[in-house]
Amino acid sequence: MRVPFQVEHWQHYQYPLWFLSVTGFLEIVGALGMIGGIWNRYFAVGSGVLFFILMIGAIHTHIFRAHQSVTMIIPASICLIVSIIIIIWESKVRF
Repeated sequence: MRVPFQVEHWQHYQYPLWFLSVTGFLEIVGALGMIGGIWNRYFAVGSGVLFFILMIGAIHTHIFRAHQSVTMIIPASICLIVSIIIIIWESKVRF
């Protein structure tokens, strides 16, 4: 939707604006996959992997592209850890 404050952040990160739309779309797909993961664990694992990749990118962006303080990566780090937990938890073989 290109909300003005997000566009401002994105320009600070030095990424093209089309990538903002792609990232937003992938976040929506991941959220829907997590909801679907309530009934099918493969959706949860797939969404966990997607969020893992997105959060690695977010951490990289905050530290290396935007040169922000380490405190700025706390939300992305928490999401990264939760994604890892979901991947491991849902990947266990269930009998």
